Amino acid sequence: RKMRCSVGLLCLVSAASAFVTPSFPLSGRSATASGALTLKAEALTAPRNTKVVVLGGAGFVGSRVSQALVDAGCIVTSVSKSGTPPAWAEGQPWVSQVQWLAADAATDDLKGTLRGASACVSCVGTIGLDADAMQAGNGAPTVAGAQAAKAAGVNRFVYVSVADSVRDAVQGLPTPMKGYFAGKKEAEEAIAATYGPESSLVVGPGFIYGGDQFALSPPRVTQTYGSFIDSTLSLAPFKALAGVLPGLVGVALQAPVSVTDVAKAVACGALGLQSGRVDGTDSIKELAAKAV
Repeated sequence: RKMRCSVGLLCLVSAASAFVTPSFPLSGRSATASGALTLKAEALTAPRNTKVVVLGGAGFVGSRVSQALVDAGCIVTSVSKSGTPPAWAEGQPWVSQVQWLAADAATDDLKGTLRGASACVSCVGTIGLDADAMQAGNGAPTVAGAQAAKAAGVNRFVYVSVADSVRDAVQGLPTPMKGYFAGKKEAEEAIAATYGPESSLVVGPGFIYGGDQFALSPPRVTQTYGSFIDSTLSLAPFKALAGVLPGLVGVALQAPVSVTDVAKAVACGALGLQSGRVDGTDSIKELAAKAV
C-alpha cells in the first residue's frame, strides 16, 4: 500500500498534466526565472575544440544534451555507468562523435577525463521509493562532479535540477520524494560553493516529455502527446487558473517542457550564453529559442 501511495503521488506531481481528459483541457503555470535572464542573441556554435563532459550523458535528458552539444560543434564525452549510447539513438550519426565512458561520477576519479574541458554538465538523477537512495543518487554524483571539475580547471558547470514550484509543493509531505529534493539541494549547494552563479547554470524543469515511448518510472509521455498537452496547458485562461490553485494541484496543472528544449537550454549554459538559474517551462523555452 505504501508503494502504491508513493507511486500515485509521484505521478500526480510530475505527470498529471499529461493524463488529463482532452474534453476538459487544463492549463499549466510556468514558473518564472529566478533572477534576471542575461540572454545573448547568439547562434549556438561552439568555438573550435570546445570540450564538454556530460555526467549522466546516456540518460533520457543527458543523451539529448550530448546530441545538442555535438550539433553545436563540441567535443563531447558522456560519462555514465553503462558507458553506452541509449537505444533511441542507435544508428544516428552524432553518436559516433561522442566518447562513451563507463564510470560512476560519485566514486570514480574523473579529473583526467575533465582536464581540458571548457564545461561540465550534470544530468545525473534517480527516481524511486527509497528516500535515502534518492538522496544519494541525486546528490553525491553531482557534488563529486563539481568538485572534480573545479580541481581539473573546468571553467563552467551546468546542472539539470528541478523547478522550485515542484519542490515547494511537495515540501513537508510524507513521501519518499523528500530524498529526491534533498539530493538536488545538496547538488545545487555544492555548485554554488565551487562555481558561484556567474560560472554556472542550474536548469529547473518540471515535468519533461519527449521521445517515442511512454513510461511510468519516471512518469513520461511521448513527444507527440506531450507537445499537445504543452500547447493546451499554455493557453492564457488556463495559466490563470493554475496560478491560483495551491500546492500539488497547481503543480499538476503546469505546462510540461520538451526534453529538446531542456537540452538546448543546457547547451546554451555550457557555452556561456546563460548563467545563474533558469526555472520553469517558459524560461527554459525562452533560453532554448536562442539555440539557433
